[in-house]
Amino acid sequence: MAQRKQPSGESGASSFDVEREQMHRQLFSAVSHDLKTPLASMIGSLEIYQRMQAKLAPEKKEALISTALQEAYRLDNFVTNILDMGKLESGMVKLRNERVNLSHLLKDCMISSDNRLQHCKVDMESMSEEFALVIDPSLLSRALSLVLDNAVKYGGETPNIILRYGKDEGGLGYISVQDNGKGVPEARYDSIFDKYTRFSKSDQQSAGTGLGLSICREIMHLLGGDVNVVTPDAKSGALFTLSFPLSPD
Repeated sequence: MAQRKQPSGESGASSFDVEREQMHRQLFSAVSHDLKTPLASMIGSLEIYQRMQAKLAPEKKEALISTALQEAYRLDNFVTNILDMGKLESGMVKLRNERVNLSHLLKDCMISSDNRLQHCKVDMESMSEEFALVIDPSLLSRALSLVLDNAVKYGGETPNIILRYGKDEGGLGYISVQDNGKGVPEARYDSIFDKYTRFSKSDQQSAGTGLGLSICREIMHLLGGDVNVVTPDAKSGALFTLSFPLSPD
């Protein structure tokens, strides 16, 4: 009996389905991990507080409440990232451009990020004269906060962040954020912005979906700009640069 010949393209489609199913499983596993980890820490801290509060010293009570609060912030940030990615991918995010002063926008962003930056040293430097621009301030602030979150997470034991801003030679506005961590390998300069990058086994110490930088890239593209990363040298950490036009096209 003659063997049935497989239709052209069937093997490719099957391979795509397998790859897509594997990606879905990986994403589900990563989302579950990033939800359960802070929840477990919050529950553990609050259970100890509830059961032993009569015996705990004031400083221990404060430490337990502080841990639960920080994990709550972490969980809230992760859920916000999931919602943001869904909105961006569905095209629901619309630009609301305003004329703003960049230095004022940055200071407001630093204030709103205070709970995440409270254990960090942050220096802010203007690299040009003051200027205004026309942009969506909420989206630019969101993109910057995601890069700052990354700097806090991957900076040194005591994160030291340098934030610079100004105009580049091409007439674009920019904000750069440099941390004091180990930096990013050159081979990953581009892939680090992919939301599936952190699924590899070598990244288990910071397992998760990697949504933050992916959302940042999507936002910057929506603003008509971009985001990139380099590691200037072995003695410095990662240097992220957000670049954007100073007015709408």
